[in-house]
Amino acid sequence: MAVAVCVSMTVVIGGTVAGAVNGLVLTVAGLAFLFDLGEEVASDAMDVEGDSVRSSRSIAATAGRAQALRLPGAAFALFVALTSLPCAAAGLCMSYLAPRLVRSTTIAEGRVFVRRLYLAWGAFVVLFALASLL
Repeated sequence: MAVAVCVSMTVVIGGTVAGAVNGLVLTVAGLAFLFDLGEEVASDAMDVEGDSVRSSRSIAATAGRAQALRLPGAAFALFVALTSLPCAAAGLCMSYLAPRLVRSTTIAEGRVFVRRLYLAWGAFVVLFALASLL
């Protein structure tokens, strides 16, 4: 949760520096929070063995991998719900990849979908930044 807050705050701080903390900045910050929260929990669910070595009490370690993957599923579903028409491409990517992540049966398969989600988010951010320059 702390990492997701920090990631979303970079957007707010950028808006503050630019002198415009408005609805668009806060929407993108919210989307960044939801995306990063889902990605962090999903990545952690792929490393339950590492959590047990460190005696970590992560969601995946305490509730199990399948249960832990429900949180990213919900975060990505909310992400899709919050995306508007200009963000439809990102929403479509999330709606395609997130269910596959939740249904992944192996750690390797889950890591592939986490990586694809991360790349889709990165592409969205780059396209958003380029569009804002126009």
